Amino acid sequence: MNDQTGPLRHPRLIIFDLDNTLCDHRSSLHIRLHHAFKSAFPDQEQRTALVSASVEIAHDGTEHFSDLFAEHSCHEPEAVEVAKSRYRSDRFRGLELFDDTLDAIAAASERFEVAMITNGPTDIQQPKLDLLGIEPLFSFVLISESTGYWKPDPRIFELALERAGVAAHEAVYIGDSPENDVKGAQSAGLAAIWMNRWDEKWPGGREPQHAAKDLQEALSWLGFQG
Repeated sequence: MNDQTGPLRHPRLIIFDLDNTLCDHRSSLHIRLHHAFKSAFPDQEQRTALVSASVEIAHDGTEHFSDLFAEHSCHEPEAVEVAKSRYRSDRFRGLELFDDTLDAIAAASERFEVAMITNGPTDIQQPKLDLLGIEPLFSFVLISESTGYWKPDPRIFELALERAGVAAHEAVYIGDSPENDVKGAQSAGLAAIWMNRWDEKWPGGREPQHAAKDLQEALSWLGFQG
């Protein structure tokens, strides 16, 4: 993937996504599903296949558990309910920051104002931030439900620009979702860096200004060499 523009050398504001950009939601989801399915599927190989199938169907939620269990020869309603209960009560199992997160935020904060926009219900995202302990590192954090706007709605990005007092061309957004993060930020006039930690193929459509495999690479594109 080629950059659409050269490096944005003098941004005033960097806005970060949270899940799969700063914290490893993908790995946490797999750990959480293994835990939820273990009582009904004690065989690890079968359970791993079930977890992969679940992730393909939905990145969150339990509505598909009943059909999924039936497809894997489990027709016991009680087993499904146990799995749902374990999944819901253990929301942050295995959730950790990526190894580069704290250093990158600290480095970025030396030269730029840093903020966060994260999608999700406030009663989930706020406890997650509290658990990770990173909210004080940002000038401000916008949670979609609290603002009334959900990415890719450009209004949540515009709200961040207003809060920081900067123009769209002075800001860059870093996030993993082609739709919510890249398209959403670009629709509001911001440059967008696609955080592609798992070396995935760009799904099509307008490309980001840059794609990065980690936060250090993202900061390097912004001209930060420290």
